[in-house]
Amino acid sequence: MILKRYEPIADMIYATFGSNCEVVIHDLRNVQSSLVYIQGNVTGRALGAPTTEVILKQLRQQGNEVKDKLGFTTRTTDGKMVKTSLSFIRNDEGEVIGYLGINFDITAFSMVNQVIKEFTAVHDSEENGVHLDESYAKNIDEVFHHLISSVTLEIGVPIPEMSRNERIRFVQKLEERGAFLIQGSADRIAKVLGVSKQTIYNYLE
Repeated sequence: MILKRYEPIADMIYATFGSNCEVVIHDLRNVQSSLVYIQGNVTGRALGAPTTEVILKQLRQQGNEVKDKLGFTTRTTDGKMVKTSLSFIRNDEGEVIGYLGINFDITAFSMVNQVIKEFTAVHDSEENGVHLDESYAKNIDEVFHHLISSVTLEIGVPIPEMSRNERIRFVQKLEERGAFLIQGSADRIAKVLGVSKQTIYNYLE
């Protein structure tokens, strides 16, 4: 199996960088339970955890043309700052089937850097770092809840008060972020909006 070949690489990376490092292998043929190998514990996930919102969005937008994502920063639900790199794994036909991810906890480094910046600052402009919205959910329900919350915040209107056009935008934004790659998502979204499953499909059209 192709993904199994990456396990020694994951072991090597973890052995090199130690306890601040977490290395994961995800099988994207099952996004609901994609985490199939893990070394380290930075994000608090375990085997069987789902893929993340960032990956769902990238797969929805780019499919098999998706590019590796190197050196971006995220935050875990418990406040850790994490530097992450992802390399997608393809089969012999060029189809994306998984990815190898490295998550490095840089919280302590960031705190020291912030102290130095504040001490030496001369009212510099805010640093333009790359930060992506990532929740590192432990199950697919958490991923779905985070998607719903973030899109609701973006629309700017509570779900019960949304107009029909706002509901359409709500569903379309969820689709753009890859929510419909999650099994049973149409039923879940219909329940959240209080409409039928067919209405959700009508909104998509």
